[in-house]
Amino acid sequence: MAHYPFTDRPDLLVLTCTHVLEGADITMVCHHFNDNTWEFVCDGQHTEEEAIVLSIGELCETDPSLHLVCDLPVGAAATRKSRAHAWQFGRIGGEDYYPAADSRMP
Repeated sequence: MAHYPFTDRPDLLVLTCTHVLEGADITMVCHHFNDNTWEFVCDGQHTEEEAIVLSIGELCETDPSLHLVCDLPVGAAATRKSRAHAWQFGRIGGEDYYPAADSRMP
């Protein structure tokens, strides 16, 4: 791995979907407040059977643009229409959020 931008270890397990492994663009990233988990999914419809666990380092190798969300605060989400579009940042509805993290939102 040439450059790994996240402060979490590259072997940290995160949630994703089978669609991403099949080549779908990651269009939503969530950094959950209550359990500090990360979620990287496409814009497709998902079932429990399509949820998988993968290391964050593996995801960064498949999509280098994830470096743009590496400092996403807990309780925040980033969304985009495709890899060709810019990330949009905001809070995850219904989750706690550190007010001091507002300054870290791009």
